[in-house]
Amino acid sequence: MNPTPHILAEIRTPIADAQITEWHWPTPMETEARETRHMLEMSLPPHATEGLGCFPEIAPQPYTNIGGMFLRPAGILLRARGPGGYNRVVRCAVTPDSFTALSAHDAEWSERELRACLDLRSETQRLLLRRLHDELAAPGMASTALVEAYATALIIETARRLHGLREMPVGGRLSPWQYRRICERVNDDAPPPTVSELAGLCGLSPRHLLRLYRNFSGETVTAYIERAQAERARRMLTETSLPLKEIAAQLGFARPSSFATAFRRACGLTPRLYRQQYGVCSPLNRRNIG
Repeated sequence: MNPTPHILAEIRTPIADAQITEWHWPTPMETEARETRHMLEMSLPPHATEGLGCFPEIAPQPYTNIGGMFLRPAGILLRARGPGGYNRVVRCAVTPDSFTALSAHDAEWSERELRACLDLRSETQRLLLRRLHDELAAPGMASTALVEAYATALIIETARRLHGLREMPVGGRLSPWQYRRICERVNDDAPPPTVSELAGLCGLSPRHLLRLYRNFSGETVTAYIERAQAERARRMLTETSLPLKEIAAQLGFARPSSFATAFRRACGLTPRLYRQQYGVCSPLNRRNIG
């Protein structure tokens, strides 16, 4: 039996509803769902969990990693499994008619598009979902109009990503084992790898890796490294009380000032302000709105 999500905050607009929602899965879970609206979602640390998904009516195997930002298309059965626990997300729920009207994306979804939807990697989408979260957590003047503007931009950006996948040649991509090895290295606890190191792990030249990785994922490998480091920094800032100097060192920065500059560029706030707003002792978490 699927638990009912708890809506922590919500703003409704004519084209989409924006929500902060939370689930609690007390045990490892496997579930199936067919949404009536497109659900564009981003997990919110520290309440995030890993999972795998597939589309049993279209491509039951293999399972695909569900990343920190994902789209669950309307009308398509998704099967997901994961370790359970708390999962909190900010999401934009869009009707298929609104999505089609704004994006001109047809109702036919390829397997390639569906798998890409489970692990979105656009920094523009990530920034817009963060803006939605901030507006939901602290609504202000004309919040509904602002949320509608963010939702419109999200729909258009998502459609552009899907259109890019349709135009991308199928050949010349990383193999699954190469991609898995890159992900394991980028997401371990060591300082970030260089492109040359990742190329060596995959048995490729750096130039060849750059081309194949972009064909596979739609983003550059350096953007992926930076995004993974930003996610790791956010977790360390919200889940630990480590000094900023130590966090910077663990992330491979020679100076805390370099870390602060990179973090602000990626997240829009300095590390200190981010910890104050979203850390375990922040007013936002004390109100139970991640």
